[in-house]
Amino acid sequence: MRPLLFLCALLTVTAAAAGEPAPRAEGPRTAVFALIIGVNRSHEANLPTLRYADDDAARYLDLFRLLGARTYLLSRLDENTRRLHPQAAAEAVDPHRDALTQAVGALAKDIALARERGVEAVAYVVYAGHGNVRNGEGYLSLEDGTLTGHALAREVVGRLAADRVHLIVDACHSYFLAYSRGPGGQRRALAKGFSETQGLAQDDNVGLLLSTSSARESHEWEAYQAGVFHHEVRSGLFGAADADGDGQVSYREIAAFVERANSAIPNERFRPQVHARPPRGSELLVDLRPGLQRRLEVDGASGAHYILEDVNGVRLAEFHNAPGQPLNLLRPPPRGPTFLRKMGEEEQEYPLPPIPDVVRVAELASEPARVASRGAAHASFEHIFTLPFDERVVAGYVYPQPLAPELVGSRELSPRAKLGWTGLAAGGAALGSSLATVLVARHTREGVTDDMPQREVALRNARIRSLNTAGAVLATAGGAVALGGALLLLWPETETLPQLAVGPEGAVLGIAGAF
Repeated sequence: MRPLLFLCALLTVTAAAAGEPAPRAEGPRTAVFALIIGVNRSHEANLPTLRYADDDAARYLDLFRLLGARTYLLSRLDENTRRLHPQAAAEAVDPHRDALTQAVGALAKDIALARERGVEAVAYVVYAGHGNVRNGEGYLSLEDGTLTGHALAREVVGRLAADRVHLIVDACHSYFLAYSRGPGGQRRALAKGFSETQGLAQDDNVGLLLSTSSARESHEWEAYQAGVFHHEVRSGLFGAADADGDGQVSYREIAAFVERANSAIPNERFRPQVHARPPRGSELLVDLRPGLQRRLEVDGASGAHYILEDVNGVRLAEFHNAPGQPLNLLRPPPRGPTFLRKMGEEEQEYPLPPIPDVVRVAELASEPARVASRGAAHASFEHIFTLPFDERVVAGYVYPQPLAPELVGSRELSPRAKLGWTGLAAGGAALGSSLATVLVARHTREGVTDDMPQREVALRNARIRSLNTAGAVLATAGGAVALGGALLLLWPETETLPQLAVGPEGAVLGIAGAF
């Protein structure tokens, strides 16, 4: 009887379970998207070519892929970067305006699909390259044109239509993408203590992480093979800036992390600064928890200056946790050896095993460093990350208010350009005077009549000859001066090379250069 009762009870439970659908696993609440742009060579020929904007872009691709982001990359990678980052080399497209429009369109479709399915969409727009100011408005350089702050707000950020957009920019004058100045370098009137803002600064859904709080330069360093600011930001986003250990990096944490990293640099000129402004209602910059299933744990007892790098010497992250400050860092997939270097008088190196997914520094055995410390390309940058970072640094950080930007006038003309424009002006004035002289001579000649006394006719002829001579001299001198000014303006800044071509019909001597 008991077996029969047990069987009936089992059938009842089974039928009840079959009558109710199994609970569905909750999908991800947030989808992450990234648009990364790295431009070494600006469309403006007078700007120097950068060396590592493409490296920054490739490393951001690797970082956002660790977080599961749908990522689009616009950059022209040089040979060294292609060799170090084969995945980026396979995906990158040239940073032209048409390619940007196509990438934004594709990303906007991805984001729209996520939002249609009830998933919050968070987008990151990252730029490394040249920036400048024109007519009071900041702009970024692509290889074939500019991307102004207004265009960035309207054609990129606005078109993406994500729930939140985080803009991370390392470029000269990047502050002016969101905070404008008056035309001609004049300050604009401030409202309630704030400078006039553009679309980016007015959008509550946009967070700003800009490399300069004013008009300072951005910097690259050969030891990083990257921009200094982007290297520091990536280090923080790997988890080094997560001071409270909640698996998330806030705007306050990343800003305090970057500021602390640079605080020991003696010369303010070489001290990268950060302008951070979170979106309204949320200080969250990045949620690392999806990627921290595979992580490196640095306990508080191991506080020191560390560098995480791969077998090719590419620096993935750098940090200096204070004693008592534990950290959890993302680890790249097990595609090759990675190493943790402990900096100091006696460097130590820890090879990180590919498995298990969670590795603790306290359990690693050190080895002699594979390479000696790299020499600094600039002595100032040797002071980066010499000060330790912890929660107290974050607690003491205060967001800078948007202030009236420093005056940034038009680019100073070179002495040769000034002389060229002066020559054109002087030549033009001389040619104008020559024309006026010829017109006076013609008017004088037309005033001669048949009944005019011979003496008067002789005087007029003499004056006409004098005017014609003066006109010819002015025309010759003005043309020569104007031509000289034009040559000064058009002559190439780069080195010119004489070329001799000999053919059946004679020889030609010329000069080759970029005009």
